[in-house]
Amino acid sequence: MLYHNQIKSDFVNEPVKGLKHSVKERDPSYVMDGVARGTGSLARHTVGGIVDSASLLTETFSKNMAVLTLDRKYAQRRDRFKTLGTSATFAKGIESGMGKLIRGVAEGVIGVVRAPMRGAEKKGVTGFAKGIGKGLIGLIMKPVIGLSDAATDVMVGVKGTLEGVGNNTTQRSQSNAQMRPKRAFYNRDRVLRPYEFGDAFSAALMLRTRLAGENYLSHCDMGDRVAILGVERFLLLGEDGEEQLLIWFKESSHVDLRSITKPGGRKEFLVLVFFKVVQKNGSEVEVITTEDRNIAMDLCEKIKEGIDLSASMS
Repeated sequence: MLYHNQIKSDFVNEPVKGLKHSVKERDPSYVMDGVARGTGSLARHTVGGIVDSASLLTETFSKNMAVLTLDRKYAQRRDRFKTLGTSATFAKGIESGMGKLIRGVAEGVIGVVRAPMRGAEKKGVTGFAKGIGKGLIGLIMKPVIGLSDAATDVMVGVKGTLEGVGNNTTQRSQSNAQMRPKRAFYNRDRVLRPYEFGDAFSAALMLRTRLAGENYLSHCDMGDRVAILGVERFLLLGEDGEEQLLIWFKESSHVDLRSITKPGGRKEFLVLVFFKVVQKNGSEVEVITTEDRNIAMDLCEKIKEGIDLSASMS
């Protein structure tokens, strides 16, 4: 809304300011300058909006295609690779885009050799055959993803260049609007929902963890910790961002909520995640504690959602 208001404001206000200045100075040239500034602002923002929407589409396309390559490590590398900022220029967009295109082609070629070898190491002849198929899929799709990423960077560069020629007020407004993280897309189908800052921030944080490359499901702010839920795994992060706990939903049978009374009458709530089989560390259940009942209930519901989703897809 702020973005559209700025367009309308410039388109209307600049000619009005020019008219007032012309009357005051008795010089009609100020009116023409105001009309030119307002029209220029409208044109810049209109093109910028179109480019912004197109870059979002290509970025979403690339992310979905990365999942279809069946190469999780490639998807993680792609997500972690530095993206262009909103201040990028057209030249920078071209440079970055060419790099991603070349990287996509290289990833596809390398995968044709690497995937069969990895498959053979894990499952012998069967793994080798599957690796060949996986490598051929990557050979076709990874260059396409590189091309889509390149198009995204070029469009980001175009938008940055357009914004760079605007006046200082417009630049400040756009910078403030871009300070918020990109919106989150939910579930396996990457559903679009109204913007939520907490989800947007958690989805961005997710890219820096072992959940990178996985679709976002939800999060739970536990005060001193944050729980991030992808469609396949649950990750608990500490205050300093350390990964404290990672759970696969497909390995979990159910979740339960209990409470205990500690010395002094203080209650502590336990979120218990039960596994289908005994884990390597000999555990059959994982316990997450909190002294806030509402947080415990919220976390329990969200983990249950993840387990149910995993069960429905198996």
